[in-house]
Amino acid sequence: MTPHFLSVAEREGVLAIGRDDLLKYAGPSQIIACALSFRLFRRAFADLSPAAPPLRDSIRVRTAFPGEGVHDCIEMIARARSGGRLVVDTSLGPAVAPPAPAGRFYFEIAVGDRARAYWPRPGFFEAPFIDMVTRFQDGAGTAAEQQAYIAFKHQLIARLLAATDDALFASQEIAP
Repeated sequence: MTPHFLSVAEREGVLAIGRDDLLKYAGPSQIIACALSFRLFRRAFADLSPAAPPLRDSIRVRTAFPGEGVHDCIEMIARARSGGRLVVDTSLGPAVAPPAPAGRFYFEIAVGDRARAYWPRPGFFEAPFIDMVTRFQDGAGTAAEQQAYIAFKHQLIARLLAATDDALFASQEIAP
């Protein structure tokens, strides 16, 4: 069974953060960002801190993805933006990391002295995704186009949540 929460340790206890918590923080327009971030950190925590929830203030993130929805999720999970542990550099990542409307879907996550790079495999964030986000994320289009966009988002979320970690993310160890 897959966990429904991410666990992070604080000095005074462990916090459980669910995808719904991310959605409450980032907002309903960011449902894809919330699903992607939840899966990304679930994978990273399993890889980098398998024995116990990572200390929240030991999590560092570098990313080539400039989207605010993902950054909001990173903040809720790791407090990395407010803690100065989030670096956004749209030039990061290998050419195989999918392009985004700006930057790429590439993430480096470090916990303590361990770090890994992650990017979605082909088939998740392809040209139709970029086109839909560019055209409709800001609420533009007709009511019918917005409905189609919302349906598209929910289909993508279902695929993101159903995929195995290895089917969703390519990953490699990197220097912390």
